[in-house]
Amino acid sequence: MIPVIFINCTIEPYIDDIMCRLKEYETRNRNTLGRFLGERVLLAETGSGTTLVRCSAVIDKIITVYTKEAWEEYLGQTWVPVGSKHDWQPDTKVKWLYSLSDVHPVEPFRLPSSCRRHGRIWAEYEGRI
Repeated sequence: MIPVIFINCTIEPYIDDIMCRLKEYETRNRNTLGRFLGERVLLAETGSGTTLVRCSAVIDKIITVYTKEAWEEYLGQTWVPVGSKHDWQPDTKVKWLYSLSDVHPVEPFRLPSSCRRHGRIWAEYEGRI
């Protein structure tokens, strides 16, 4: 089983940013990806109606930030647009940053509907890459 991480690209083409090595950290408001520390995962673009797997990466480090000031130190490496809903909000208490390394494109493919999904966060892929 290979984990497939869903990345919503409606605000910013985050998968393109990851593949160009501009976005070094995937960010979440909860520690939803910590179980994959040290693992190679597939990254799938969502938000346009079709879930499309486009690359793989290793989650090699997790950083937790608790203040807007700490968040702003990493903002340039997250490629999150300032003021967007993915940016630090007045009610944000914590942000989890997952360092993505060893990024490799894969031949893009649609995630089969037979994959076991874990909400809008990730899925279990049993196929070949």
